[in-house]
Order: sequence, then structure tokens, then C-alpha cells
Amino acid sequence: MKRRIAAVLLILCLCASLLPTAFAAEPTLENSVDLDLLVSHGISLFKQLEAGGKYNSVVNTSLGCVGMGIMGWTNSAALQLLKWCATPAKGGDPNFCKSTLGEEFYNEVVNAPVPKWNASDLMPQWGYWGSRVFSSEEIAAAKKLLGSDVGIRVQNNLARLYLTRQAGHGWSAGIRTESALLYYCSVENHYGEGGAANFMSNVRNTMGISEDDLIGSLDAFHSGVVAAAKVYNSVNRTLAYRTKVYNFLTKTLDLPSCPDDSPVPFADMPDPSHWAYDAIVWAYTSTPQITSGTSATTFSPNSTVTRAEAMTFLWAAAGKPAPKSTANPFKDVSDKSYYYKAVLWAVEKGITSGTSATTFSPKDTVTLAQMITFLWAAAGRPKPGKTNNPFSDISSKSYYYKPILWAHYGGILIGNEGSGGCLRPKVGCTRAYVMAYLYNYYVMTNQDK
Repeated sequence: MKRRIAAVLLILCLCASLLPTAFAAEPTLENSVDLDLLVSHGISLFKQLEAGGKYNSVVNTSLGCVGMGIMGWTNSAALQLLKWCATPAKGGDPNFCKSTLGEEFYNEVVNAPVPKWNASDLMPQWGYWGSRVFSSEEIAAAKKLLGSDVGIRVQNNLARLYLTRQAGHGWSAGIRTESALLYYCSVENHYGEGGAANFMSNVRNTMGISEDDLIGSLDAFHSGVVAAAKVYNSVNRTLAYRTKVYNFLTKTLDLPSCPDDSPVPFADMPDPSHWAYDAIVWAYTSTPQITSGTSATTFSPNSTVTRAEAMTFLWAAAGKPAPKSTANPFKDVSDKSYYYKAVLWAVEKGITSGTSATTFSPKDTVTLAQMITFLWAAAGRPKPGKTNNPFSDISSKSYYYKPILWAHYGGILIGNEGSGGCLRPKVGCTRAYVMAYLYNYYVMTNQDK
């Protein structure tokens, strides 16, 4: 009997010794990827490429709510970030937070309804702060807080939570390497969880693989995205940014097949951190191409735009639709001009009526106010999101009053056009600003071409 019991115990011990090996053989995110390294690289990625690459980034977004920090947190996530800055357990400092934000702003943050968090959904439930935008004073205070040691520490902690969750979604979607998982994180951070699932579906359809097939490398993932961009406009709209992410990851993680840093040939191209960089890349690589530059090697970002150029850019951004009529009322527009179809289309759309009944003045310089008005007309003359006028040099009687408010509250303006509450609407609009306005409308506000 004792021998039988001993034999049974021996068998149980042997089985027990095999269990860890059996379980370890099942690949999971936790036992296959160094999460500390993934988070570290992810924070570097977002610091470089997201929300202006700054911890102290605070902007009123085109979504009608505030966005902030290295991951561009918006809506309830932005509220959660500031709440963490006032929570010691999350790395925050309530006294410093209160003195920096001011009592009224601080009280709003700490007393606002707390978003729900749970084990299965680490993202806050949306709804709170869905239409909260910041005044200039609140932006300055939030920038100071988020750029401090407290703000940086809290953002790193919150970024870890987001990145591990997003990487988990990427793992569930069949992505199996750290670099490809980080690439997926950038997709989900841009599109949200549901949007990222649709994005992945489009990529898989183009690659001809099912949901059960694994995506084992960053190169394969990015190649699939490039292919999908030729089929799906939703993918194409952010291809320039996806390429920047790919370039960053291949260099940071020392992976092969890193393409040229810049997909454009311009020697006078601004730095990648410049506010117009993404817009110029998008304009050059877009199909149809919006601009090929001023020469084979120059873009001339600071050159002002003429009326002929403005119509051509708008026409190209709209997909170069053929004008319905060839009737040309303008004596100064030849049917052999590069801008001929663009001008006829713009007149049909009501974007411009010319400078007189018979003249278009194609060589006249376009002002900031005129360019925004043209874009507003091309968009269908929508009503501004709000009617409060923040600019001291914009009169309610001006023809460009509604277009400027629409652009300001719709996320079209850059935010650095003027200073001291002035917009300077009558200055000549440069090529960099025109590309940025078109990019903000067609890409950043998710408008279809």
C-alpha cells in the first residue's frame, strides 16, 4: 500500500513539474515581450511624433475639446491626466497642482466626475469634458503643470497604462514583435480602439490574410499599410504619419529596411518637428498630388501664394474634379494655363467669383483671410462651432468673419499666425500655411476628399 501511494505521489510530482513548461510554451504578451522596454520606446515615440513632441502640449482640438500631453490625451483622458497630477498615488502633487492651475481651475479638475476604470477596460469612459476647451489662461497654466517634474512623471505613468493596453490589443490582433506592436499603438492612439480594428481589417484585406494569420514583423505590417493606402482613403490620409512612425522605430530599434527619413526631395524642407512638416509631406505624396514644389529640389515654404496657385491647391485637394462647363468669363485666364480647370471648377463651386466680372487676377497675392475664406467656401460654408471672437483685428462686419471663426474653432488654424490676440488676416499667406490649412481640414478633421 505504501509503495502504491509513493508511486502515485511520484507521478503527481512529475506532472506538476511539467505544468510550468506546458504553460510557458503558450506565447503571451507578458512572456514574449519586454514590456518595460516597449513602454520606454513607446514614450520616446510619442515624445518625438505625437502632440508636437512635448509634455507641455495643450491645444483646443478640432473635435471641440482639449488635447494635451505626449499622447495627445483628449476628452475624459485629458481630465484623468490632470486628476492624476493632483493624486500622490499616481505621482502627482496636489499642492503644486493647485498653485499652478489656480484654485478655481483646480477645483473643477478634482471635483469633476471621475471616469470609470476597471480591469477589462483601462481607458476612461467617454463623456466627461467632451466639449471642454481651455481659455488662453488655462492653456498657459496647464502647460506649466504638464511641463513640470510632476507633470512629466504623471504622464510617464499614464502612458505606461495606455501603451500596455494598446499593445495588448495589438497582440490580440496577431502582431508578434515589439516594433510592430508599437506601430499598432500609434494606430490605436490615432483612431481609437474601434477605429484601429477597422484599420487592421483594411490592412489584412489588402494583404490577403485572415484574422487568424499573424503579422510577425514591422516590415510586413508597414508594407501592408502602404498597400492599403492605395485602396482605402482612411488609411491613405495618415500614410505620411505612419511612415514617420516606421522610420522612427526602425532607427530606434536598429531594424533593417529603413527608408529615407523624408519622402520628399526638397532641400529647404523644414525640420520634422516643424508645424508644417506633415502637411508638406502629405501634399507632396497625396494622390492626386497637391504640389510638386517650386522646383525639383525646393518647396519654398515661406513664399506667398497667388490666386492661381490657391485655386490649384484647393482643386487638387478636392481630387481634381473636372469642371462641368468650359465657359470662361476671365480674359486673364488662358485655356493653356496650368490653373485653367482649377479656376473654372472654383467658380462653379462658388469658391471665387474673380476680382471682377471679366478678370481673375491670377498673379495677385492671396492673404490669410482670403485663403481661409476660399477653404471655407470649398467646405460648403459651414457655420462656426462657436461665435465668440478671440481676435482683436477681426471685425464682425468683415467678409471673412465667419470663415475665420470656423477655422479657429474647427482646428484649421495653426495658432501661431498672430500674437497678442491678433490674427493678421491681411498678410500674404505662405505655401507652408496653405498646406497646413488643407492638411488640417482634409486629414486632421477627417474630411473625405
